[in-house]
Amino acid sequence: MAKEKKKDEKKLEREFTVGLQALLGCPRPKRANKAIYLLKRFAYKHFRAKAEDVLISNKVNEFLWQRGREKVPKKISIRAVVVDNKVNIFLKGEKVKAKKKEKTEKKKDEKKEKKLTEEEKAAAAEKEKKKDEKKLAERSAEKAALKRGKE
Repeated sequence: MAKEKKKDEKKLEREFTVGLQALLGCPRPKRANKAIYLLKRFAYKHFRAKAEDVLISNKVNEFLWQRGREKVPKKISIRAVVVDNKVNIFLKGEKVKAKKKEKTEKKKDEKKEKKLTEEEKAAAAEKEKKKDEKKLAERSAEKAALKRGKE
């Protein structure tokens, strides 16, 4: 039998031009913040994504805040990418680097821990014990001070 290939991630990518003319009706100092809100609402409308699941790139944020919080652009061209029910919003021409997986970092940390000798581990354990003893001494001193203050 042939082995079935697992589908890694469902990836959906679309390009939009979002009109931000509705911002002209809100107070000037609140326009940039409202633009972020409108982008999140737009993502909800098209992808049914919660506000917590919408991630806006720094470039989009910088583009909206470019002329200050009062003079927001009237429209913005974005690229929306849906991965694992999370919507990532990028500028239309923005290049995105793929993030490295955390597994490689964990492996490196494990290798470093293995390299530690027994002496170093013992020294680290002693340091931790000393810290714990200091904390206990401080707590007991605080308790004693509180008792003195009440009496």
